[in-house]
Order: sequence, then C-alpha cells, then structure tokens
Amino acid sequence: MPNSFESPLPSDIQLLLRADAERCWLHREVVPVLRELETPGELPEEEVEAALAYLEAMWNGATLRARETDAAYSHPHLGDERSEALAGPAGRYHAAVRVLREIVAERVTPFFEPDFDFYECRSQAPNGGLRVKDNRPDGCTPRAA
Repeated sequence: MPNSFESPLPSDIQLLLRADAERCWLHREVVPVLRELETPGELPEEEVEAALAYLEAMWNGATLRARETDAAYSHPHLGDERSEALAGPAGRYHAAVRVLREIVAERVTPFFEPDFDFYECRSQAPNGGLRVKDNRPDGCTPRAA
C-alpha cells in the first residue's frame, strides 16, 4: 500500500479530507453508542457489554483516523504556494476536529482506557494539539456497568 501522503492532491486538501473523515466517523460510529451507554435505561442490561465492546472497537478506529489526520496536518508541504488559499480553512477545520475529538475522548474514558496517548499527541502537535485526562478515581467502574 503506497504512503497516503504520496498523492497528487495538495496537502491542505488531504488534510481537509482526513479531518472530515475523522469528524464523520466520530459522529456516525462513536457518538451514537456513547449516547446509548450514557442514557440510563436506554440499553437492556444484557446488551451493555456488547455496546461497550463496539464502542471500544469504534474508538480504536477513531484513534487511527486521528493519527492520520494529525500526520496530514504535520505534512511538510502544508501551506505551500499552490495550496495557500486553503491552508487557513484546512488548519481551522483540523483544529475544530481536534476539539470534537477531545470532547468525545472525555466521554469515552469513563468506559475504558483508550490506547491512544493524547498527552503524547499534544506535545508533538503544533498549536498544542490535544489533551485528555482521565480523572476517574482508582477502582471506579464505568457508568454503564
């Protein structure tokens, strides 16, 4: 499989596409399951474990998309002259998706420990990146359990 950044598309277009794919994934796959798990009585007790497993799988997909989006943002050709017109909007859209990612990550962490290290991403990403902290006390079980 060729490197995803070896594309004839300008870097900012690649960033817009990746950020939009990540946003869509969060809205379509992760948020609906979160809503069901967070709403008391929404799911029968026997379906909670399956929903948690599905949430974890969908969140793993979301973190993969987050890595790809952040890699597209860090691409060295972002903002070159041929794509200067979209560099601003692409960067702003990426920032908005990072905020959405952070909000969703804060809602996901009570259910399981995500594999994606958001602290590491924040330290490596330009403009502060993303930071999520799990504030659960030790031994706390997920709200749905």
